[in-house]
Amino acid sequence: MDRRDRPADDGGWQGRIPFGRVRHYAGRVTAFSHIVSLGYRCRTTQRLRDHFGFRTAFPFDWWITPLAGGAAFLRDWDIDRLYDPDRLKPVRRLGRTLFIEHTGYGFRLQHEFPMDLERLHVLPGWRSHIAEARSRTSHLMGKFDLLNRPDRKVLFVRELMEEEQGDLAGVAALRQAVLDRAPRAESRFLLISPSGVEAPGWRTLRIDDPVKEPWTGTPALWDAALAGLDYRFERRPGWGEVEAVGRP
Repeated sequence: MDRRDRPADDGGWQGRIPFGRVRHYAGRVTAFSHIVSLGYRCRTTQRLRDHFGFRTAFPFDWWITPLAGGAAFLRDWDIDRLYDPDRLKPVRRLGRTLFIEHTGYGFRLQHEFPMDLERLHVLPGWRSHIAEARSRTSHLMGKFDLLNRPDRKVLFVRELMEEEQGDLAGVAALRQAVLDRAPRAESRFLLISPSGVEAPGWRTLRIDDPVKEPWTGTPALWDAALAGLDYRFERRPGWGEVEAVGRP
């Protein structure tokens, strides 16, 4: 496993289940070679990993990502713009840095930079770690690019923030940006929200998990909802992750 698949403080990897965990399903099952979180938060990624039993990382896994920012980043796909020091702003409270925010995309880069032992505050000197964060994200962007193949059956998952539930235009823009970025993949889309928002081109799943702590949420609630989809993660032998990919 490449170390660049991990967030900077490895916080999102605690409590993971063993790779290849087997689940039993009733009825007709749809298998996916890749399951990709499009945000909005770390909880989304962790609950998908724990339920489906996969480890493969992608760019949005450990960020807080608004709809508009996610779609814009997928369209730009510009690592220099993302890690432009002039666009990275520390968000502070009581003299401490809570997180680093990208002023253009609105991303909260939660795990990109070293944090204190309690993982509550970004440590001073974070700007000296921009190159390391950039390298890690560049690696994950390359993995996302490898989804652009006809033998990739991908489930893209977006959990909506409460205030995004009425933004159907934003939901549609995010889906289109994914399709433009990986047009050769066989893609399906799952939209998770507290109220069960329906949107064209997305399968709807209602999950209302309002607890703030622990950050991993309520596993039983997520597992029950996800199990009802009859989806599974299935990586067939011989599928590589490093082939060169040509855009059509």
